[in-house]
Amino acid sequence: MFGTVIIDAYRKEEALQMADAIDDLCSPTDNYGWASAGIYCFWDYYAEAVLYIGLAGDLAERFKQHNGILPIKEGSKQKQIEDYFSRNERLGYTIFVQSPLSQPLVHRNRKVHEKFAKQQNSPIEDMLSEQGRDDIKRVEGILIESFRRKYGHFPLWNSMGGSMVGQTKVMGNNINIVNSFCQPDNYAINPIVSRSTIRELSRNPEWEWYENYLHAARMNLLILGMEYDETLEFINKNDTLGTYERMKKRGYLRKRLIV
Repeated sequence: MFGTVIIDAYRKEEALQMADAIDDLCSPTDNYGWASAGIYCFWDYYAEAVLYIGLAGDLAERFKQHNGILPIKEGSKQKQIEDYFSRNERLGYTIFVQSPLSQPLVHRNRKVHEKFAKQQNSPIEDMLSEQGRDDIKRVEGILIESFRRKYGHFPLWNSMGGSMVGQTKVMGNNINIVNSFCQPDNYAINPIVSRSTIRELSRNPEWEWYENYLHAARMNLLILGMEYDETLEFINKNDTLGTYERMKKRGYLRKRLIV
């Protein structure tokens, strides 16, 4: 259940800070924020151009592998990232996240769910849905293929396409999602883009609350094809906490995204 694009850009020495913020927002061990399984994008901060689109069952862990904080795994882009930082100060990084209801089983949450499964006398696979993992494969295929169709080649650091199923599901407007990953100045006209960066949301629980609320509207927009104003009206009908009115009163909807 995808819906929210969260953009940031970091310096080489800020990689661990970024990893901690990603883990805070997309932890596999809690049920708040977003699922750990999602899509991520590295992009050229200065050219506003996509460099790589990937998927991860654990976004924070995969970010650490790419940046050399954890041991290199197959497919790591550590060499490309080091080369980029040898010539540039800041590298763009964006995550396209899912609802925590889409959290799959990953090694960091396995022990907790194994214990619960034993108590329930159920297979551990029944504890969490694998739909979230299936969705990231399909969506990665859609986004890489939409980039290829638009520009005639894969992103610079991608050597192949994604899921074949995803490649067959591409629609013309999917390129708008890809472009949203690397064009932060267009946040005001793209309702799926968070008004705060990854690190801002990690530092400010209230802003994270707002973006979690808006995620529900974005899911309806992307999955059901509803108009954004229509989705907001729909979720506001069930908003017993007055979240949207609080956002407006606090001026969050006028907040400028600065990356």
